[in-house]
Amino acid sequence: MTHTEMEAVVRAQLALDLGCRPEVLDGPDNAVMEWRELPGRRRYDTHPVLLDIALWKGRLFAACASALLPWAEEWLRPRAAEWLFLPKYLRQIDAALAPLGYEIGDATRFFLPKLPTQAAAPLFPVRWYEYDQLEPFRGDLRWDGPLAFNPLYPDMLVVAALDGQSRPIAMAGASRDGARLWQAGITVLPEYRGRGLGVNLTALLRDELLRRDVVPFYGTAESHIVSQNVAAKAGFYPGFAYLHAKPKGT
Repeated sequence: MTHTEMEAVVRAQLALDLGCRPEVLDGPDNAVMEWRELPGRRRYDTHPVLLDIALWKGRLFAACASALLPWAEEWLRPRAAEWLFLPKYLRQIDAALAPLGYEIGDATRFFLPKLPTQAAAPLFPVRWYEYDQLEPFRGDLRWDGPLAFNPLYPDMLVVAALDGQSRPIAMAGASRDGARLWQAGITVLPEYRGRGLGVNLTALLRDELLRRDVVPFYGTAESHIVSQNVAAKAGFYPGFAYLHAKPKGT
């Protein structure tokens, strides 16, 4: 997969998420539109969509319910995309959502793989698990980073580093958030941290997903510097950002 092909996959998925045509994301300016349901959008909950915002290639693309359109046109469209996640702007977005019973759910930066990549080699013995081999890990909270067991974004693939007794000591997993845009998650058991396992498994997972013609993406909290460093060392770069609103208290 080339960088251009990867960007086309991401662009197509973001358009599905926002309920718009992909070419809308090619425009030179910010865009605001009424959200509509399209098959194949990423779905993380079952609530009606009030506001979704994608930050892509330095521009802001917002899709919202009709009740929020006047505010979005007046206040949101003129905002500079690069500063949208500053606290002062997030507070204003929350203030606009509050009368409709919503609040910001997440405002997250996501990482994409730098292409072309240099193939990774395992640091420890590893085992790969396909989606139909993951059930034994259900309920094991040690692995809630790479495994969610959520049918809205099913777990598809895991690579685990093994100790001398063939027991997992670290895992990187991918969930099928979109048809060709799968999210990576990583957990290293505390006693094995500091050995480069997180970086190594993330890079191995990256290589395998790209081999399967799937784009891996990696998200983490703005304050999680360790996780951001894992992404960077595993060959990822900040690729896009996304904000979505959720009903208060959910």
